[in-house]
Amino acid sequence: MLEEVFKSLQADCLLINSPTNTFYFTGYNNPECMVAVYRDSAVYYTDARYTAEAHAAVVGDFVIKEMAATDFEHIAEDIRLSGARKIAVEMAYLTEESYLAIADRLPLCQFVNCSDALSDCRRIKTDVEMSYIRQAAHANDVAFEALLGQVKEGMTELELAYLLQYEYIKAGGEGIAFDTISVFGEHTAYPHGHPGHTRLQKGDMVTLDFGTKFHGYCSDITRNFCLGDPGDEYKKAYQHVLTANKMGIEAGYNGVSAAELDAVARNYLESVGLGKYFTHSLGHGVGIDIHEKPFLNKRSKDIIVKGMTYTIEPGIYINGKFGIRIEDLLYMGDSPELLSRCNKNLIIL
Repeated sequence: MLEEVFKSLQADCLLINSPTNTFYFTGYNNPECMVAVYRDSAVYYTDARYTAEAHAAVVGDFVIKEMAATDFEHIAEDIRLSGARKIAVEMAYLTEESYLAIADRLPLCQFVNCSDALSDCRRIKTDVEMSYIRQAAHANDVAFEALLGQVKEGMTELELAYLLQYEYIKAGGEGIAFDTISVFGEHTAYPHGHPGHTRLQKGDMVTLDFGTKFHGYCSDITRNFCLGDPGDEYKKAYQHVLTANKMGIEAGYNGVSAAELDAVARNYLESVGLGKYFTHSLGHGVGIDIHEKPFLNKRSKDIIVKGMTYTIEPGIYINGKFGIRIEDLLYMGDSPELLSRCNKNLIIL
């Protein structure tokens, strides 16, 4: 895999320091490390807090050095002694200060950006990765179904969010994949609303956007329900968003363009007069990061191919009234496989 990165960039050394990519290539989740990969060797730098665990947890043929990942003087000296002349660094993650601290010590070296090349490595999921993502997605399903039986009038948005998080930990999840969105009533019109102390009342609609992790891999789902009858306008709009969701799923196939999938859902919502309320992209890839390639939007150049995981999440947001988003997680095999399996029809408690 990294051989292709070396070849495409014609690099002598890959300097990797984002938590996502260091975890992906070493199997060890450590926020305080840097990895230098050469064509015939690799070095894992971390400080004394993590060294012992790194020796036990790092997968692969790495030399582990007990050294702060910000000890750029010694890291640069190791690179100089290796004879490397073209260094690929993660420009999307490395700070300007850190980059200059390395580059100034290696004046004879050329530096190139490897951020896109490394993220491309993660687009196609292995069977092992998919087993983790499936487990995380299953925990979401179990948690949501368990939550519905515990909803009570007077609960706050925050109480519901933390109850949901507790349920997916019970179901086998390993922490949150991102901050849970739990919003009631008019707050559902905020696409990424923050839960607060607003209390659930009869007639309120609820939107929950949530996900857990399993072995470092994320899941993502959005579901809605109502406490009592939300009214005809909401119910009609809900069916339109559900139709857009199903159309986006059914239009998928191995080799479809991400922009084409976005257009299928977007065009339908426009045809029923709701297009102006669909203010975000149709979806995104999911893996170690909650948002990664492919990106499903009208400007995307990405192609959905076998081995990718991605979301389909059309939504509408009408300020002062309500919002609705229905999000499923999928895996592209020979055809789209739905990983989010809990009820997405309109639920009225």
